[in-house]
Amino acid sequence: MSDIVTDFEKIKRGWQGGLPETPCGYGSTLQATQAQRDWIPTIIRKYRIKTIVDVGAGDLNWFAKMKLPKSVRVLHCDVYPRRPEVIEFDLLKEPPPPSDLILCLWVLNHFDLEPCRTAIANLKASESKYLMMTDRPVWHREQPHEIIMEHVEELKLNDKGDRILLCPL
Repeated sequence: MSDIVTDFEKIKRGWQGGLPETPCGYGSTLQATQAQRDWIPTIIRKYRIKTIVDVGAGDLNWFAKMKLPKSVRVLHCDVYPRRPEVIEFDLLKEPPPPSDLILCLWVLNHFDLEPCRTAIANLKASESKYLMMTDRPVWHREQPHEIIMEHVEELKLNDKGDRILLCPL
């Protein structure tokens, strides 16, 4: 997996690919997130989501532009909070709080194999109903088998095969 991050300073510095719009990389730009910003509210309505924990929230660049129902409560978490409304949280140290939906977009791909297993175990231990995660099938050979999860919904993101999956937990 070519985008594994082992240097915490890189997380603090950010990724050049999304600048100047966002230090969180190209995948967090408004252009790159249009399809998911349209899709996620539909999923929230369809599955009657009332609570979301956003693990790997980044700087909320794209999330802040999404139109969610007012009844949905969101807790934004990141290992390096870039905004005051984002709380510090390390998925490798503990499970996220229980919720109807955990967003974990472009997070697991930055972990090496054993940390990825730990993150997945913590996501499952959260006692949440659903996990929405990014997936890059071309890397499945290099990923722990736990990351290849059954899903009930899928959004294709680009011609590289990247997708977002909605997985029951």
